[in-house]
Amino acid sequence: MYIAGINAERAGVSGFKTMVGRYSHRKRERFWEIDFLRGLCVLLMVFDHFMYCLWGVMPTINQVLGTNLFAEWQSASIRYWEWNVRVNVREIVICIFFLLCGISCTLTRGNFRRFIPLALVALGISSVTYLLDETFLDGSFIIFGVIHMISCGILMYALLDNAVSAVCALLGEGKRARTAEKILRYIPGAVGVAFLIVLFALYADIEIRNGAFTIVSTFPRSPDNAENIFRSIFLFVRGYNFTTVSADYFPILPYAAVILTGGIFGRAIYHTAAKYTFMPLDGAWNRGFCFLGRHSAFIFVAHMVVIPMLMGICGLIFKLFI
Repeated sequence: MYIAGINAERAGVSGFKTMVGRYSHRKRERFWEIDFLRGLCVLLMVFDHFMYCLWGVMPTINQVLGTNLFAEWQSASIRYWEWNVRVNVREIVICIFFLLCGISCTLTRGNFRRFIPLALVALGISSVTYLLDETFLDGSFIIFGVIHMISCGILMYALLDNAVSAVCALLGEGKRARTAEKILRYIPGAVGVAFLIVLFALYADIEIRNGAFTIVSTFPRSPDNAENIFRSIFLFVRGYNFTTVSADYFPILPYAAVILTGGIFGRAIYHTAAKYTFMPLDGAWNRGFCFLGRHSAFIFVAHMVVIPMLMGICGLIFKLFI
C-alpha cells in the first residue's frame, strides 16, 4: 500500500511536470487565468456600454428616425447606470483589466509594437467621433478615452522597461548581474505605485458617496478652459467635468499608473515558478471566457462601434414596420 501510494504520488508529479513542459515549450505561453479574467472583464464592459447606449444613444437614433424603439428600457438603463453597486463593480472591473494589461506588458518585449496600433486606433476614434459630433450625434466626441489612456500606459511601460534593459546591459554577466536585473525589472511597477502614492497624497482623495466609491480631485482648476482640457488628460481636475467635452474619459493618473503597477504582479508571478499555480484548473469549462480574453483588444474596440451601429440598424428595420 505504501509503495503504491508513492508510485501514485510520483505519477501525479510526473503528470504535472509533463503538463508544465507542454506549456513551457509553446511558441508563446498563454495563461488561462489571464485570458479568463480579461474575457470576463470585457464581457462586463460590453454589457455596461450596451446599457449606456440604451439611454445615451438610442434616444438620438429614435429622434432622427421618428421611432420609439427600446424607449421603455431607457428608465431602467438610467437606474442601472446610477446604481451604486454598478459604480463600485465598474471600478473594480476596470482596475482588474488594467492590472492584467500591465501583467501582459511583462510577458513581451514588444510593448512598442503594442503601443503603435493602439495609438492609431485612439487617433481614429477621436477623428470619427469628432465627425459624428459635428454632423449627427452631439456630445459623442472623444478627446482622451480608455484606448488613449491604455496606449499611453503601455508606452510608459515600454520606455521604463527599455531603460531598465539598457542599464542591465551594462551590468555584464554573472550571478550578481542576474540578481540585479531581476530587481531592476520591478522598476516600472514601482514607478506606478509611486505615481499612485503621490496622486492620492497630494491631488486626490477617495470618498464614499451614496454607497459608491468616488475619486475626488484636489488638483486646482485653471481659469483657462484649454489648460483645463490639457490638465485633464493627466489627472482629474477639481470642479472641472471633462466629460462635457469628451464622451469617454480615463486620465493617465490613476489609470495608467494601475497598468504600470500590474508589472509587479507580472514579475512576481509570471516570471517565477508561481506562474503554473492555476494550470491544473485549466479545462473545457473556461473556453468561452478564454476565447473572449484572447481577442479582448478587438472586442473592446469593436463593441464601441458595433453596439450603436446595431441599434441604428434595428431602428431602421423598426421604422419599416410602423
